[in-house]
Amino acid sequence: MNVRLSYLILLLLFTCQSVSAADTKTWLDKLDKSLDRREHFNRIHVDRIEHLRQNMDKARQNGREYEQLYALFNEYKAYCYDSARYYASACLENATASGNEQQIVKAKNAIAFSLISAGILSEAHDLLSTINSTRLEGALLKDYYEQNCNLWRSMADYVREEPYYTKYISQSNAYLDSMKQVVPENSVEWWACTGSHQMRDHQYHEALASFEHVLQLCDSDLHQRAKTTAEMAWAYIYLDDEDKAMSFFAQSAIADNEADTREITALYHLSRLIYKQGDYDRASRYVHQALEDINFYGTRLRKVEINDILPIIEQDRYVALESQRNWLFAATGMAVAMLLGILASYWFIHKKNRKLTEARETIHQQLDELQAKNEQLSSVIHQLKEANKIKNEYIGRSFYTNAEFIAKLEKVYLALDRKIVACQYDDLRTTLKQSALNAERENMFESFDQTFLKLFPHFVKKYNELFEEKDRKEPADDQSLTSEMRIFALIRLGITDSDRIANFLDYSVHTVNTYKTRIKNRSKVDNDQFEQLIMEI
Repeated sequence: MNVRLSYLILLLLFTCQSVSAADTKTWLDKLDKSLDRREHFNRIHVDRIEHLRQNMDKARQNGREYEQLYALFNEYKAYCYDSARYYASACLENATASGNEQQIVKAKNAIAFSLISAGILSEAHDLLSTINSTRLEGALLKDYYEQNCNLWRSMADYVREEPYYTKYISQSNAYLDSMKQVVPENSVEWWACTGSHQMRDHQYHEALASFEHVLQLCDSDLHQRAKTTAEMAWAYIYLDDEDKAMSFFAQSAIADNEADTREITALYHLSRLIYKQGDYDRASRYVHQALEDINFYGTRLRKVEINDILPIIEQDRYVALESQRNWLFAATGMAVAMLLGILASYWFIHKKNRKLTEARETIHQQLDELQAKNEQLSSVIHQLKEANKIKNEYIGRSFYTNAEFIAKLEKVYLALDRKIVACQYDDLRTTLKQSALNAERENMFESFDQTFLKLFPHFVKKYNELFEEKDRKEPADDQSLTSEMRIFALIRLGITDSDRIANFLDYSVHTVNTYKTRIKNRSKVDNDQFEQLIMEI
């Protein structure tokens, strides 16, 4: 029982692993297709930015310059650091000029976001320190907490050394807890905060459940989807399920690509996992694409991270390519040597084959002749067997018929003798009347039909198949033939002479030939083929 249970558990684990690997491959294929459409997504994004720029004068005239500048910042904040920083600073200048405190705080948060994304952490800290959080509420307070949470997290990732790492993570967690307190419960932000906190408390299964809520609520927000699926990928890494992690990193990278995000991490981390599995070409493609995005955005921290793995991937890829090239050279050399050997063997064998070909042709010719003779012999044997069968049947039938005929003849002789002795000469003609002879002939035909149909039980059916439905004739019963069938029954027995057929059937030769011509004309086959088809029945 325990052995069977263990077997079932192993089978279940193997099945789950197979399904997980197949799911990973599906998402990687989807990512490849998405990256192939990269230019399309970028064109949409650039057109949206251009539209905002073109409407800047109109927005300024309508007193909405700040909102237009902030909209441009939103388009650039995950796309290009320089432009994002430019428009965030423009927002701050506009808000300062108008004296709008809320817009000033919002602009400072925007600048801080850009600085943190670019790895300029000290300046971001200084800027956030100028904000008086006690005067903030709602979205501004939430944004302030979020920037401080990201700042201290980035500082921890940058330092990676104790005791500073733990200290910075604690600071980040404190701001994360504060942010959770100011967002609506069960909202996207609330579940995202909950999941992030559970991740930091190593509650990975609970974090995955929280992030599932985020995915259900974020709808078409590609940025939120990209961040959430990346977090889920990290949860699976900590749970030692790298296949699942790759699936979610791939989903995150797809969302980043479709949103035209250049401030990315998913594609870079995915390349590391794929590299571990030995898919160097795909890992190289992803890491180069990640490097291109990071350079485009201008992220310092990401450049440091990616430069750690890029040389390793490229070195192993180069080694793999070098190995493939060496193998190709060796295989080519072997192929050339084999080709030369084959050519030499071909020349030698060709000479031998010419004589073998001549002998083979002679043998084939003789075999063909022998086959033809065998077919002829088989045909003759078949005909002899059939003739022997017909002969045996008709010999047996003839003994019975002759005996019966002699008995009848004996009766006639006795009757004639009695009438002659009694001088009853007038009764002699009555005794020898024609009807008796006709009756005997009919008996002979009946005997012939029965014997023939015993030898060829399907003759009537096959015979009628040579005619259209309307021209078919059916005998009186299944033990008799029609007059026209009887002519071709004799031909099937090998009696083809019209004189012999006429004598047997008590017809004139002309009548027999007329029957044959009329029947052939009525059939649906060529006249020349009719008798041959009769012989094949």
